[in-house]
Amino acid sequence: MKIKIMFLTLFSAVLILSACSGNQSNQKASGNSKEAENNYPSEPIEIIVGFGEGGGTDTMARTLQPILQKELGESIAVRNMPGASSALALEYVNEQESDGHTILFQTDLVRVFPTMGMTDLTYKDFEQIGIGAMGIANFTVKDNSDLKTFDDVVQLLKDGNAKVGVAAIGDPWHLTLEIVNSVVGGDAEIITYDSGSNAAMAAMKGEVDFSISGVNEVVDLLRAGDLRSLAVMDNKAFEVDGLESIPPVIEFVPDLEKYVPEGTWWGPAVKRGTPEEIVTKIRDAYNKAISSDEFKEFAKKRAIVLTDIEDSQEYTKQITEKTSWLLWDIGVGKRSPEEVGISRPKE
Repeated sequence: MKIKIMFLTLFSAVLILSACSGNQSNQKASGNSKEAENNYPSEPIEIIVGFGEGGGTDTMARTLQPILQKELGESIAVRNMPGASSALALEYVNEQESDGHTILFQTDLVRVFPTMGMTDLTYKDFEQIGIGAMGIANFTVKDNSDLKTFDDVVQLLKDGNAKVGVAAIGDPWHLTLEIVNSVVGGDAEIITYDSGSNAAMAAMKGEVDFSISGVNEVVDLLRAGDLRSLAVMDNKAFEVDGLESIPPVIEFVPDLEKYVPEGTWWGPAVKRGTPEEIVTKIRDAYNKAISSDEFKEFAKKRAIVLTDIEDSQEYTKQITEKTSWLLWDIGVGKRSPEEVGISRPKE
């Protein structure tokens, strides 16, 4: 009996000590986490770009980099990690710690991954910092093209005789074409190029009837008079320094109203689970960066639209649902968005 009592006493003591030790460990871990949040950033930051140097996404990131560096008070390096339309960059950032020291410079392509099957990662795996800039889709033709207005483009699509240049299947420019076709009952032969700017060059050479790309990708060719933009995928005219206003598609096809604006967008994101205090610090720095005179001047020169999206996470959710299911329904998607938890949007 004495041995049993001694054993129970010792056992109870061990439990008490273990509990105390566990509480101390939890408090220490909590304290370290809080300290890390308060001290952020505590080491150099990397901005990961899923495309090569010199492209639109890379240029955007490198324009913001010195401003973010000044705001956050820590050195920031831009690292290019091209591959699988930026899916490799998403996977790399997802493998890093949720501490805000690895920032994904995300593009709108995150919305097509659920159905195109390049990665199982979706917007749900990241915290969107902000979407402050957008490249609006536009329809361009060579200067002496027989296509004079967007009405001519619509008729060509309805006749099924259009040869159209875009960057890639599933990209925002291809998506723009499919949206227009679905509304006007059109069809087209799609020819893909390495980028929106190369697709526009193909239109300039007469290889395709027209191309679709971002105004920002072709602004120099427009200013030089080598290309004409017949319309932008928006609900208002697009103003470019040195050019006449580009009319919106809804001026020609009012039923496109619910699909505009359409184009590509950019914005930083961090891995899901990053402490809210760190997310807030990065968001504050980003908002100051895109509001700076330096960035506004860059955006104006490059024909980039500054957005006013308040809830970037909700916006990304909605645009992912809409885009994923549109691609799936028209037969372009490789798998149902349901496979990665993307619900069909409510009408």
